[in-house]
Amino acid sequence: MEHENIKKSLKPIVNNNSKILILGSLPSDKSIIANEYYGNKMNQFWDIISLAFENRKIEFKDYNEKIQFLNNHYIALWDVYCLAERKGSLDSDIKKGEFNDIKDLLNKFPNIKTVLVNGKKSEMAFKQYLKYNKIVCDHKYVPSSSSANTKYSLFEKVEYWKKAMFEKT
Repeated sequence: MEHENIKKSLKPIVNNNSKILILGSLPSDKSIIANEYYGNKMNQFWDIISLAFENRKIEFKDYNEKIQFLNNHYIALWDVYCLAERKGSLDSDIKKGEFNDIKDLLNKFPNIKTVLVNGKKSEMAFKQYLKYNKIVCDHKYVPSSSSANTKYSLFEKVEYWKKAMFEKT
């Protein structure tokens, strides 16, 4: 791997009350620099989550407030990849990805019963992960929160996410 193109995942945001785990692929360069999940202001993740739970966009004061929001709604965040080669921030440029130990996280936090996989690259990577790891949980794929995903409007994304989070399969 080329050293300057090696990107690492952030630590998971999770606690013993978490019920839903949302998995991205790998943080964007802006997120890595800020050390914050979905730190690129163009990403619609925080709007999707606030609209799904509160029916309104929340203007969070800071990252701590975002984490508190996740905790209040029993949501954990992490990435499928712990490490990968990627020039820039596009998921399509991820190469040689190494997986986070999602199975271990789920074993340590048994209240997590649902895994949402955010976007196509995360979906592909998670399916690859599942080939080698048996995981007992409900897992669903949701449209990418990236603003580059123009196939769906923000409100269509919110509806997909709400259905995945709140409807039983």
